Amino acid sequence: MNPSSLESNFNKSGDVLIHRIRQLANNSRWQTLYSHAKEMHFSLFANNIGFSELQILFLNYLGFYSSLNMDVSMGDVTEIVFEDEIYEDAYMYYKNKVDKKKLADKNFTKQPRQDSSDSPQSQWVFRKPEKA
Repeated sequence: MNPSSLESNFNKSGDVLIHRIRQLANNSRWQTLYSHAKEMHFSLFANNIGFSELQILFLNYLGFYSSLNMDVSMGDVTEIVFEDEIYEDAYMYYKNKVDKKKLADKNFTKQPRQDSSDSPQSQWVFRKPEKA
């Protein structure tokens, strides 16, 4: 067996593995567990530290699909996005670009200057001592 066929078989099996992880992460049972784990602070795995690469990948996809499902439920995107993993990835790429642009615009817009008479300069109030 030549090395290129080994590499090709590895890539195919790796693609299948990632596809299966994505399917599990988008499963309603795992999405519900993920949501509850965030709210109630419990672990999805027996180990709490030293996650394997597969566990990290699975957790990343749980967050990915949680965000994607939230956008679908809010009407930001239609369920057509779930027809293909390429659509899912493309939408999330687009969303991240838009969010970064909004954040950059928000950070670089000039804030209106506050008039000194509108708000106090300090939370402390200093008074002149009364003369005796």
